[in-house]
Amino acid sequence: MATSYPEPDTDDLADRGATALTSTSGHADHGPHVPRPREDCEEIVWHPPMNVESRPRVLRWTCACRTRVYYLVVGGGRAHIRCSDGSGAPPRETVRMRYHLAERLWLKILRGQAR
Repeated sequence: MATSYPEPDTDDLADRGATALTSTSGHADHGPHVPRPREDCEEIVWHPPMNVESRPRVLRWTCACRTRVYYLVVGGGRAHIRCSDGSGAPPRETVRMRYHLAERLWLKILRGQAR
């Protein structure tokens, strides 16, 4: 029987500098909808896929009903964000970073504060 854990309070985690990367709940290809970017949103520098992890693991993703889908990926002791725009072009990725920085960027994307 699977154990259910409560979602972490992200504001509290940011205050303490802690991280809480957990698998998403829901179904494959269904996740949160990303709002339109705010006018003052942070510009993310995207790169071609690097494929440096031997076993990358997708922890979270946004809903596939939108054209652009974001993935929070971990592997090799680092994390990054992957973005696929549904055009058939290869996905784009951020640089590899520490888990807490990737989670902070993930939350900014979900709030429309980064794109």
